Amino acid sequence: MQDTAEITKEFFLPWTIAGGKAGRVTLEICGQVELINDNKHYKVTGLLYVADGGASSREIGNPLVFVQRNIANGNGRRQGWQVISGKKTCERLHSAEMPFARMGHWGPEDRTLLLNIGAVSGWTRRTQFSSSIELRLVD
Repeated sequence: MQDTAEITKEFFLPWTIAGGKAGRVTLEICGQVELINDNKHYKVTGLLYVADGGASSREIGNPLVFVQRNIANGNGRRQGWQVISGKKTCERLHSAEMPFARMGHWGPEDRTLLLNIGAVSGWTRRTQFSSSIELRLVD
């Protein structure tokens, strides 16, 4: 079975995490989202990487970072956030970017895919999230 892409959208999302000691790290995700198999499945492929300030990873607590997705349907109802990448520390991400890929079911009422970056830091496991990028795939 060959996957044929009917709709393809590219995305890019930068996010800067500021530390208490004036350290800053800018993370970015980029890639594309495709609707495949007669709009019955979606496929997200992308890359998470440190764009700037990798030397400041320890100053911001060297958090574990990851990418997550959500799907919204026509009336605004959302499925819930789901992690679609592995988790890597900022320090490790500075030396090698992290590719991610995810395929899933796209229902007939689904309209929009949302992506964001998350970071978990400290022994309290404090989690913070970037703003979401919204990719409208179906009108």
